[in-house]
Amino acid sequence: MNFGQAAFGLKQVKLTDTAGSNPVFLPSAMMLHFTEKTANTKFVAEGVWIAARTMPVGVEWELEAGGISLDAYAKMTGRTATAVGTTPNRTVTMTGDADVEFPYFRIYGQAVGDTGTDDIHCVIYRCKLQEIEGTFRNGEFWVSSCAGIGIDDSTFGLFQFVQHETKVSL
Repeated sequence: MNFGQAAFGLKQVKLTDTAGSNPVFLPSAMMLHFTEKTANTKFVAEGVWIAARTMPVGVEWELEAGGISLDAYAKMTGRTATAVGTTPNRTVTMTGDADVEFPYFRIYGQAVGDTGTDDIHCVIYRCKLQEIEGTFRNGEFWVSSCAGIGIDDSTFGLFQFVQHETKVSL
């Protein structure tokens, strides 16, 4: 097996703007799920399939992370997380308003290989958040969950996987 092929777990998730700048790391990243979506058609004649076409059209993605990162929430929604005060009286506030268009952003994910010295990175280049949720529940920690789509950015495509023989930071 080649390096980076036996990905184990999820090491880190980073969100940036579409230029790859202004990173926000998800604390306690738990899951990055990726599904490549396709458009399909079949040519049927005389009751049998003669030909078929399958073309990639985008990706659907999901993220889960422990806790609530207001910086990450703001990055995906175009809002602002504002920090004020000094320890021990700091606050971070983000206000959700209606009629705000969510921005495009990038998702970077990293999983370590089975040797522990290799890794694989996944980049989804032009993401749009479609839903975000979490639950306050007695006796449990909050887990943030969100999902969305990725579309072709006309420069890098839909996504990219990169296997590294030697681990590289996100």
